[in-house]
Amino acid sequence: MKLIACGLEHLEMAADLFNQYRQFYEEADDLPASQAFLQANLASQQSRIYLLLDDEGQAVAFAQLYPAMCSLAMQRFYWLYDLFVVPTARKHGYARALMTSLIDIFEEEGAQRISLDTARSNLPAQALYESLGYEQEQAFITYHKMLDH
Repeated sequence: MKLIACGLEHLEMAADLFNQYRQFYEEADDLPASQAFLQANLASQQSRIYLLLDDEGQAVAFAQLYPAMCSLAMQRFYWLYDLFVVPTARKHGYARALMTSLIDIFEEEGAQRISLDTARSNLPAQALYESLGYEQEQAFITYHKMLDH
């Protein structure tokens, strides 16, 4: 396994995984739009994307994180928004390796935390996150107001 920080030179691999991830969440198959979205994020440094490669150099997992600030702690944190492991690579430790690497990277940078959401029905992901020391939010309730555009 090898973790790489995704740059524009890795865009094709990342876009393929991102497109599969979107389909997993029942979005339309749209590789060109997936590639354009990631390219814009990388070019503007809006997000950080990591790829996990297997021993043959194939991208089998990816994560996309967005930097944010915690006003109360006055520190940067990262919002893990996207995490995906290709179906054939699941249950082989790739998600754990990717998550552990992210923890190490952002601890070393001095980030306050990594936050994430997951579907209530995604019990395997919840078990993984809790085994890595993530705690379910108890103090706050999240609301969303979808905006017309």
